[in-house]
Amino acid sequence: MALVHHDPRDGILITKIGQAEITVRPEPPASTGAAPVVLLRVDAPMLDSLAAAYLDPDEARSLARALLQAADQLRPASPWRTPERPTG
Repeated sequence: MALVHHDPRDGILITKIGQAEITVRPEPPASTGAAPVVLLRVDAPMLDSLAAAYLDPDEARSLARALLQAADQLRPASPWRTPERPTG
C-alpha cells in the first residue's frame, strides 16, 4: 500500500492499493447546525466504482478500533503486546 499523502496537522490520509485510492479526511459541517464528519472514500477505477461514507466521530473511532483489532490479530504491532481476543 503506497502512502500518497499524510499530514497529521490537517488529518488527511491518501493511500493507493494498485489503482484504487483511499482517502480519509475530516469534513466541515455541510450546513449551519450540521455536525462535522469524517469522509472515507474508496475510488477503484479498475472496477469503475466509487464509494464514500460520512462517519460521525464515534463511528470513525469504532471503525478505527475494528481495523486495528483485525490487523493485530493477523500481525501484532509489537512483539511485547499480544492482541486482544474477542470473547463470547
